[in-house]
Amino acid sequence: MDIVDYINNLDKEEISKFIETTNSDIRVLQDIEKKVSDTSWMDMIEECIPYLDNIIRNPRRFIVQEENIVPIEKAKVVTEESIRHLAQNTNLIQEVHEDGTVIPLKLLNVYREETVDLYENRFIKSLVDNLYMFVQNKLNESDQKSYAKIKNTVTYSGTTKLKNGEFKINVSLEGNTNDEVNEKKDGHTIEERIEHIRDVLGAFRNSTFIKSLKESSPVRSPIRKTNVILKEPNFIKALELWEYLEKNNIVPMTSIEKVTKESKDIAIKDKYDLGFYIASDALKEHKDKEDTVYNEAIISKLINDFVFSGNISDKEFKSLVNKEFKEASKRKEKILNSIDGKFKDFIDGYEKKSKKAFALLK
Repeated sequence: MDIVDYINNLDKEEISKFIETTNSDIRVLQDIEKKVSDTSWMDMIEECIPYLDNIIRNPRRFIVQEENIVPIEKAKVVTEESIRHLAQNTNLIQEVHEDGTVIPLKLLNVYREETVDLYENRFIKSLVDNLYMFVQNKLNESDQKSYAKIKNTVTYSGTTKLKNGEFKINVSLEGNTNDEVNEKKDGHTIEERIEHIRDVLGAFRNSTFIKSLKESSPVRSPIRKTNVILKEPNFIKALELWEYLEKNNIVPMTSIEKVTKESKDIAIKDKYDLGFYIASDALKEHKDKEDTVYNEAIISKLINDFVFSGNISDKEFKSLVNKEFKEASKRKEKILNSIDGKFKDFIDGYEKKSKKAFALLK
């Protein structure tokens, strides 16, 4: 029989009686391990990269002016500052000719040089270096994905007593599921995004601007809040990233949680009770088959004994069997009719007594 037909043809009343007489117990456990990786840092860095790019492409510059009083023969350029300084310091004049020519002994030498070695620029270099190390560490971590590992365990035991015997069952079931979360953004996986960020930061570190600050002193917290850092949009965003990075270097960005839950859903127990019934029904079917085989063995022995011990033809034997079978059937029918008659008399008597009792009550 097809399994669907078998299920559809089950006797519901018989199932209910079976479950009522069944003493069963079930335990359903869930061991859950969840890993949640916070990937918001990627969004933060990706958002700030254009602002850092603006600063690195157009760094702030400062003119450094160095003034030295040097012998006249070493002076390279005579500037307005040199003449003004000489007029204020006549002791540096060696002689003055009749035509008014002034011959200085020493002269102020003014040297101007453009530099990017500013606090704000050193702040950006330190930020890029820290970012690069942070992202490199993330790449070295074993896994950036979030996941949930669930182990389900079901243990069921049941005992029932029927008129034809006792049935027991013990079932243990275990299942494992792994659900990985590999979020994509703009078609890129987490690993691809991290590698892209790392490559961009690597390009920043190799820029002329960052390399020119190679010998400069790194900046450390707390950051000095200069006017440029507080008011210039690119530097405002850079400061936000610095503070975010500092916070998340202290607080773990990945959390792992392990919990065990026990289900109290009665519907699960009902399903296993039904399974217990089906299993016991299969045993009963097996027993019926055994009875059939047993009956066939008895008949086979009877025929063999009769044939080998007697002297009778095939026709006579069949006639004798038919006759005895008919007689036995009549006796069975007579007994059943007798039982039906007695049962009918009992019901009729019960109905008469009931009617009489109701009449008295009225």
